[in-house]
Amino acid sequence: MRLVWYAGVSTTLATAVVVSAFQQRANFYSAMVYLAQSNFCLLILINFVYLIYGTTVYGLQRIFYGPLRQTEVEQLSERAWFAITETCLAMTIFRDEIGAWFLVMFTSLITGKVWGWIGDGRVEILEQQPPANPGLFHTRLSLSLLLSLAYDLWILAYTIRTVIRQARPDMMVMFLFEFAVLATCSARTGVRYLVSILESRIVKQQTKTLLEERRREVRQTRENMIRQRAQEPSADGETTADQADLPREEDVDEMDIE
Repeated sequence: MRLVWYAGVSTTLATAVVVSAFQQRANFYSAMVYLAQSNFCLLILINFVYLIYGTTVYGLQRIFYGPLRQTEVEQLSERAWFAITETCLAMTIFRDEIGAWFLVMFTSLITGKVWGWIGDGRVEILEQQPPANPGLFHTRLSLSLLLSLAYDLWILAYTIRTVIRQARPDMMVMFLFEFAVLATCSARTGVRYLVSILESRIVKQQTKTLLEERRREVRQTRENMIRQRAQEPSADGETTADQADLPREEDVDEMDIE
């Protein structure tokens, strides 16, 4: 409910400052200059841009990951808080360069980190227990991991080109190393996911093979017992034909081979 109020107030304020600017200025250019030079208007518009950006990222998260668990939300909040604090402390070295572009790169970095943390957590869950809906889970997770890696590599390539072009130590050097680490972590998560899938398939194949061997043994044992009973006469001189107490291969399951 609080987010709804926040979105409504932010949208109303952004609309109000834009309408006010066009009413006070005669043309589009002068209105844009007014908005760019007013700190209050910039604050409201930047807040509105963050609202749109956050809504978009949240929508992508719902598409690729679905609803987050409460434990995931708590872990992400804690890790994001430390990441933001750490980055802000590191930026004190380049405090003279803090501006609009820093906010863009900073937001991109935090977004990449949070997205990667969610993917890493889902891979960890996959390693612990099989998903309820394997098809949907693997489709979502594989696409999200590919998106995370592509995003990190794209921003990393941009920072490398910028650092080479500027050829001086600035905040882009810090973001270059941050996104290099982030891309490495995304690649590691992807490899971990592939290894988990491969391990799961190997375990299933081994389980299937062991089940077949165990059922073959039970089938042979049953046939031997039937032949043995057919050859042994009962107390009244008749052969024993009751097979109810004999082992059956249909009763063999995965619990019998663990």
